[in-house]
Amino acid sequence: MAYYEFVPAIALADDIDAFWYFPQKEIPHCHRVLPDGCIDLIFRFQRSSWGGGITNPLLTVYGPTDRFKLVNIEPCTTFIGVRFKPGIAASYLGLSAVSLFQQEVMAQECSARFVNMFDRLCECTSVKQALSIFQNAVLKLKMTTVDDVPRRVREAVKLLCANERQMQISDVASVIGVSERTLRRDIVASVGLSPKMLTQILRFQSAIVLLRSKKQLSLCNVALQNSYADQSHMTREFQAFSGLSPTAFIQQ
Repeated sequence: MAYYEFVPAIALADDIDAFWYFPQKEIPHCHRVLPDGCIDLIFRFQRSSWGGGITNPLLTVYGPTDRFKLVNIEPCTTFIGVRFKPGIAASYLGLSAVSLFQQEVMAQECSARFVNMFDRLCECTSVKQALSIFQNAVLKLKMTTVDDVPRRVREAVKLLCANERQMQISDVASVIGVSERTLRRDIVASVGLSPKMLTQILRFQSAIVLLRSKKQLSLCNVALQNSYADQSHMTREFQAFSGLSPTAFIQQ
């Protein structure tokens, strides 16, 4: 199965991690969705080819999560989405990140701003057109939505994402110049996860990158490079976040 990601336009680079799409072949599949600290806006539909009409279209917001989820995907289902960087989506979508925790909700039921977007997506004739609609819609949201993400939260999340293996939340608060309690409260409100959980998820994702790379690293080295206490520590977090051991994850 193929999964494709696209770098966002420069105007969206600070807020968007990636635009993506995931086409499913003509066989059913159980897909393992892993926590990444982000919130996604996802359009899914079924169709054997772009030549005909689509069926079962859905536009949903997939909230932050601290555990894996197994999703049964029907044949010929395509997913197209935008993944917001941690702490950003709530401002764009006009939703509470905390209320989205462990949730997937219908976008049109959350805000009227998604009704027109959904209608346009249902009329698409290609994945390229759908991705263009996503990008234009997000650009419009950026221009018409008040950015209410505190600057300290943006700076804190950027530091945590760039230094997930080194910096503690107390260090980040000290660098930014706010109390640790204030920063914890603001991160939970914007990201939907506690700083500790976000840091653990970012470390988990960093370890995945190494495991998927072509570098011939032992599991012990992967653990050390991501500041786990030891290989057993990494294995426990992998089990919690993916339901698999690192070895089983590599094999899959």
